[in-house]
Amino acid sequence: MVSCSCNTFRQSTVANLGDVIKKSRNTANSRPHIPPTPTIALNRRLILSSTIVSSILNHTSTAWATVPPPLTDTIAIQRTILEAYSKRDFATALPLLNDLITQDPNNPSLLEQRAQLLVDYKKFAPALVDFQSALRLTPPSSSLIIARLLSGKALALEGLGDWVAALDTYNQALDTAASAQQPTEPDPYVLNSVANCYVSLGEFSKARTFFLASAAGFQSARGFRDSRGRMTPRLDGAIYASSNAALMLVQLGDEEGAVREMQAVARRAPGSVDMRAALAALYWDRGDEAAAESEWNFGCTNINEGCRLYEDEDWLRRIRRWPPVMVDKLRNFRQMKSSGNGGGKRRVEGEGSSNSNNGRSFSSSFKE
Repeated sequence: MVSCSCNTFRQSTVANLGDVIKKSRNTANSRPHIPPTPTIALNRRLILSSTIVSSILNHTSTAWATVPPPLTDTIAIQRTILEAYSKRDFATALPLLNDLITQDPNNPSLLEQRAQLLVDYKKFAPALVDFQSALRLTPPSSSLIIARLLSGKALALEGLGDWVAALDTYNQALDTAASAQQPTEPDPYVLNSVANCYVSLGEFSKARTFFLASAAGFQSARGFRDSRGRMTPRLDGAIYASSNAALMLVQLGDEEGAVREMQAVARRAPGSVDMRAALAALYWDRGDEAAAESEWNFGCTNINEGCRLYEDEDWLRRIRRWPPVMVDKLRNFRQMKSSGNGGGKRRVEGEGSSNSNNGRSFSSSFKE
């Protein structure tokens, strides 16, 4: 797990970001409710920090409202919770947290821990209740804690598919952090989350603006620590946000610009299956079959992660949140269909490359 010190983010290099954030409120108020989405991408579970980790590292807790168990027992329970959480054994961790909260129901830190666990457990409605309770119990002067809680609440709202409310809550988090006694610069996790909400709302230009801001924030961020307290860079976050920004260009009609940006990301992160799959789709679309096959085969065979998930359109749309045009282009590549723009010739059995199809579907060729 990774946590971050919120006071160390440098100002994003994206111009007029504040204006975009303000405008997003007007957009959120005018948007209809979108039907719920059962699952969401949870790469950014630890948006500002992991209270589960930090409470154990610090070996501290807030005042108990009732008679607590011995401190040593509390620490042991928290360590057991963390161990279970790290293994995604939520069925073990949740009852232990429930027991601690039963003994101290007004402890906002424990409520936040359970809310975070519930989000990962994909139990978004009770997570939302816990975040709201933690917010109610947190002193108004604790602006940075409130900002973190708002970010978590927004993530739960994303899980419920309420993109408008999630967007509004993320903006509240950004404003709260900026207005703190020691104001912080925009958190790149939150900026990436705002962008994801815009993708779900179909506002791809705004999404790209926030993805670029997120990438810049990750690139310049300092003060991140891992579970052992060691400093660690967040270049992985910069790569992810930059990939998202490049994908938005395709939806906006700038495929050449998208290819350039994807190539740059792939050079910087050779192990990015995401960019390999995206480049395969775009190369196929413009008729460069050899380059398309090369990118896809590299991602499928040379990278441990493999390309299995990229054969699942539901995952691409709802979890990874590729824009619609990119999903269509990858489908054309996998089914070996022409884009209609002179790209990618369809092949029939026995023609073309002798390379393995690495999971690509030949069914469309066999039907004709």
